[in-house]
Amino acid sequence: MVLVTDELRVHLHYTMRGSYPLRLVDVLFCTERAYFVEYDYLTPVDLVFGSPGQRAAAFASRVVEEGVPAAIETAEQVDTQSYDTLDSVDIHTGGRVGRPKITARPRTESATTVRVHGQFDADPFTQALRSTVDGHDVTVRQRDGIGF
Repeated sequence: MVLVTDELRVHLHYTMRGSYPLRLVDVLFCTERAYFVEYDYLTPVDLVFGSPGQRAAAFASRVVEEGVPAAIETAEQVDTQSYDTLDSVDIHTGGRVGRPKITARPRTESATTVRVHGQFDADPFTQALRSTVDGHDVTVRQRDGIGF
């Protein structure tokens, strides 16, 4: 398990990735790295009964009440991306019909993409993320549309 001591700066809450089964992911942007914390798998039955929102709220509460290290300990999987190795973060607003999408692109590894299912306002998120990665060679781009 990763020992986390970084300060949490931006918490992107209630996102999903994958196709089947979907995976619940929160992205924790700390002072020196981002954590893509995968904490649950979803089936069609979960989606019908609305449990993703409940599970996401429980995870967010754990982050607030117990801190980043405790939340990460409960994860199914954690993808850690240091800002020193991250090339860019693309923020797609979702447009009129799509969900917002965030893609983190490391310089040498595969990109990590999540779709936002919770409340999201792209402008303040983009500003907060730019402030978080300030001092690192990371480009943060905001774009309209769903981003394929």
